[in-house]
Parts: sequence; C-alpha cells; structure tokens
Amino acid sequence: MGHYVLLMKYHSEGLEATKQNPDFLTGVHSGIERWEAKVLSSFHLLGEWDQCTIIDAPDNFKAYRATLAQELSTTADTQIMPAIDLPLFQRLISQGAETAGPARWQTRWWARLARLLMYDYAHGRWARRYFTEHIVTGKDKFKGITGPCIVVANHASHYDQYCLMKALPWRLRTNLFFGAAADRWFLKGRKEVTLRPWYQSLVMGAYPIQRGGGSRTLDHPKWLLDRGANLMLFPEGTRSRGRHLSRFKHGVSLLALEKGVPVVPVYMAGLKKIRPPGERKATPGPVAAHVLDPIHFEPGTSVPDATNRIFHAMQAVHERVLAHGDAAAHPDWRQP
Repeated sequence: MGHYVLLMKYHSEGLEATKQNPDFLTGVHSGIERWEAKVLSSFHLLGEWDQCTIIDAPDNFKAYRATLAQELSTTADTQIMPAIDLPLFQRLISQGAETAGPARWQTRWWARLARLLMYDYAHGRWARRYFTEHIVTGKDKFKGITGPCIVVANHASHYDQYCLMKALPWRLRTNLFFGAAADRWFLKGRKEVTLRPWYQSLVMGAYPIQRGGGSRTLDHPKWLLDRGANLMLFPEGTRSRGRHLSRFKHGVSLLALEKGVPVVPVYMAGLKKIRPPGERKATPGPVAAHVLDPIHFEPGTSVPDATNRIFHAMQAVHERVLAHGDAAAHPDWRQP
C-alpha cells in the first residue's frame, strides 16, 4: 500500500470539456478505482498544473500507472509520483535505513519452541479481542500433506494473519514463515521491542523483503522450503481495496513449481469489515477461515497456468461471497 500524487495539466480539449460539464474534473477517479486504488482528495491548482489528486493505492498500482497516464493523455499532461507520509519519513530518517535479516536461525528447534510459547501473545490475544466469532473449516485437509507447503490466502486486513493461523495445525504454525517489507519491519534501531528485527524473525516468523528486489526476493523462501519449512503468502501482494480480488502475482507459482510443493488456499471472510484498508480503528466482528482443497501441480505446468489455477480456486468462493455475503464462503452453504 502506498500514496501517489497525480498532477494534471489540461489540453484545450480538456478545458473545453470542463466548461461543458464540470463533472469532467472528477472523471479521473473512475480510472483510478479500476486499479483497486482510492482517491483521498483532489484539488484544483492555481499555477503550472491544473489539478492534483492524492491516491492511496496497492503496490501493484505502479505497474498500471503508465496505462492510466496513457488513458488521460488525450485530455491532459500527467505526472504520477510515489509519496510517503511525513511522520513516517521523519521516523525513517531519524532511525536510519539499515535493515537486518534474514535470520537463518529461524528454523532451529529452539526458535520453533519460542514461537509456540509466544503464540498467544503474538496472535491469540488479538484474535480474542477483535473476533467475536472465529469459524474454521477444512483443517483436516492438511493431514495428507507430510512435507513443506505454501499456504495462500486473500488479503483484506491487517488482522488476516491472526485469522489464518487458527486454520493451521500446530506443526505448521510453529514452522511457518512469511515475507514482510524490510523498510518497515526490519529496520535497525527501533525502540519498540515488537518492531525489532529479532522479534519479527523469532516470534512472528517473518523474513525481510526488499521492495523492488526482483527475483532475489525468492532466495530466502526457497532456502526455507529446502529445509522443510512452510510459507504463508498473499498472492495479491497487498490488501485488496475493492470488491474483487486483485491480480495474483507469480511468486507463489514460481516457488511451488521449482520446489515441487503443494499450495493450500485458505479463503477468509469478515476481515475487511473489522479494519478496512486506510482505517486505523478496528471494530470487532465475526470472521471465518475456510481451507480449500490443496493444489498439486503436474510436472510441466507453466507459471501462468499455475497462477490462474490458484486464482480460480479462490475466485470461485469469492464470487459466492460477493453475491450472497460472507456466510456463502462456508463449504456447507447452499443457495436459498
């Protein structure tokens, strides 16, 4: 998730369209929302540029901003710039930008024991505080998986991880790892204990991901799978902001195909209502985690085909939820 500043300077055609219909000025909003982004505010400028729009968008918006600029080029010159909120920037400057990790000792027996002992503090207490009901179905589907696997889920809230963990057997919970932004969760010099790199590595099971790191971001996950560890990944890459699932990235498929491990989709419902993206206040409510059938890929499966197969497994449940509500995610749900 990130902020972007869109500057627009209208051509003569755009200015004429504005005179004929003032609503034309907000027409850019619909184009932005197609990419699962949210318009925070818009301003008319009295200067070199005519309009400024502040956008809150997922990371994959970077891949689409050139397309958006092209769409608008017939009526305006555009400039789209990534931004960072000032308090966070001040904090980063004061703390420095040096990061730590990944910690190879994460897979040691004593680290797994520490995660078991700290589980309630790291996960359980938050689930009790914010989940008025916590339904889990399909946990038995992990019984047929004896080696490492990749657990994937839809991503809607900061509380997704707390909901997902309860759907996993204990042998996975203590040997489960997920990627977290290095410049947010693995900065050296943090004062808060829970934000220090060693805490994230030991208690939370996180490892650092460098933004824009390319294929190198898969090196540590591959190392973890080789040592029998399990991964938890959100193939959308960031929290979805619209009603529909965001496009799945290929990282999960690349890992699963290269290492020959199954992918276990888990569909979670109710999380977005508790704390939607962009909101700071959480409202307690019911949640559910439904484990779907594990996906085993045949030799020779292409990366795009594997990604599509994972996406469609999740999409089938998501379409029911869109049409009939969160209860429709339950495997025993039947249309009235």
